[in-house]
Amino acid sequence: MITGKHLKIVNMGDNVMGVKLEGDKRRPEPIHFRVCFPGGDVDVVRTTDGQYWVHIRVDHEQGGMFIKGETQEARIVDARLDIFGKHAKDVNVGDFKDPNLYHMAVRVAKDGW
Repeated sequence: MITGKHLKIVNMGDNVMGVKLEGDKRRPEPIHFRVCFPGGDVDVVRTTDGQYWVHIRVDHEQGGMFIKGETQEARIVDARLDIFGKHAKDVNVGDFKDPNLYHMAVRVAKDGW
């Protein structure tokens, strides 16, 4: 049996497609689940205790997946943390441990955009 064969891309709303990772040991999923986009990729990685890391990687000449002539360099240009009870402009990176943190966003731009 192929790990993750049951995973399917589904419609998740108006102009939204996605895959639901279930974390069910009876239906094995890959440890890494990757979405690639122009400028980098996002990896959802399951830990051995069932938690998840979400990695955001940009194409950078000093990075391991950069292919000169084929890959255009990108960079992280902005980020935002959303915390219940606070406006986004009143939040900073030191607020990662706030128990009311419920969302974070990172904006990636290819050089020249």
